[in-house]
Amino acid sequence: MKTIDGVHVLTAEGTAREVGLAHGSEAGELVKKTIAAYQTMFENQGIAWKKANAIARTYIPAITDYNPEFIEEMEGIAEGAGVPFDDILTLNCRSEITFQSGSTNTDGCTTVSVTPERAEHGDTLLCQTWDWKMALRECVLLLRVKKPGKPEIITLVEAGTLAKMGMNSAGVGILLNALASDCKAEGVPLLLALRGILEADNFCHAVAAATKKRVACCGNVMMATRDGEALDIELAGEDFDVLYPKESILVHTNHFVSNRVPRYPYKDTMKFGAASSFMRRGRVDKLLRMVEGPIGLSDIKRVFSDHADYPNGICSHENPTEPKADRYCTTCCVLMNLTKGEIHVCPANPCDTPFVKFTF
Repeated sequence: MKTIDGVHVLTAEGTAREVGLAHGSEAGELVKKTIAAYQTMFENQGIAWKKANAIARTYIPAITDYNPEFIEEMEGIAEGAGVPFDDILTLNCRSEITFQSGSTNTDGCTTVSVTPERAEHGDTLLCQTWDWKMALRECVLLLRVKKPGKPEIITLVEAGTLAKMGMNSAGVGILLNALASDCKAEGVPLLLALRGILEADNFCHAVAAATKKRVACCGNVMMATRDGEALDIELAGEDFDVLYPKESILVHTNHFVSNRVPRYPYKDTMKFGAASSFMRRGRVDKLLRMVEGPIGLSDIKRVFSDHADYPNGICSHENPTEPKADRYCTTCCVLMNLTKGEIHVCPANPCDTPFVKFTF
C-alpha cells in the first residue's frame, strides 16, 4: 500500500483468496481502524460487537449463493490482517446491521451522472460525495483488483470491505446512495452486490448483478457506462425500480424518488432522519442545469463544493453543536470520466482539498 496526496492506494492481484491476502496484509492497520470505528458506532446504536458478528453470519448462505469467491476473499483479508473472519464479514454487512437496528443514522451521499448529450466532449460522467463519520475518513482506500478472467476494478472502499463506488475496465461505473425502509433485511449484503456489479463485463450484466438476487439492504445504485447510458436502481428489499436521466442529467440523494417502491405496506424510513437529502437533490439538480454549455468535471466539482445550508449542505462539514456520535462530514469525493477511464479522488471535502487522478 502507498499513499498519494492523502489517498491510500492498494493493488491486489490473483485469485479471490490472493486478492484478500494482499488487501489484509498491506492495509492491515487500516482494516483494524475500520473495525474499531464500526465497533464504536454499533455500540452507540445499542448493538454489541458480538451481536453484530452474529447478525453478519446469517448472511453467509446468501453470499455463498451469490458468489462463493466473496467468502474466500474475506477469509483472505482476515488472514492477511490477522483479525477474525467474523470481523471482516461484519464490515461487509455493516449496512444490513445498521438497517436491522432501526437506525436512520447511516451514510449520506449525493450522486450525479451526466450523459454525452450534456457532458463536455461527449463523455459520460459519474460523480459522488460520500458523507459519513469523520473517524472513517482515514480508513478510505482506493482498491485496484485484478482477477483472471474479470475486468480490472478501481473502487473506493472502507479498508476491509470489497466494494463501494468505482468503475471497471469494461467501462461500467457505479455510485451508491443509502436508503432505508421497514422491510426485512434479507438477501445479499449491499456492499457485496456492489462488488458483483463491478465484476460485470457489460452494462446489461451489471444491471443483472444488482437485480437477479434480492439485495438485503435498501439503497440506490447509480450506474453508467462509457457507451453513454445511465440509470438509477432503487433497491427496496423484495422489489426495485429504475429511474432515468432527465435531459441527460441524473441526480440522487438519500430518499426514495420512485412512487412505486417501497411497495405497500412498507415505507421510506430514512426520509424522516435525512432532512438534508431533499435540499441536496434539488440544489444539485438546479446548479447543474444552470451551467451554460457542456458540463465538465470542473463544473461538478464546483457544485460539490457548494456550502448552501452550511454545514449540512452538499459539501458537508461537521457540526460541533451536534452529539459527537451523530456528526457527519464529506469524507471523500469521486469524479469519474467513464469515457476516458479516469477516476479523480478527493480524500476530504472538495471545497479545499485537491483531487488525485487514477486510470487503468
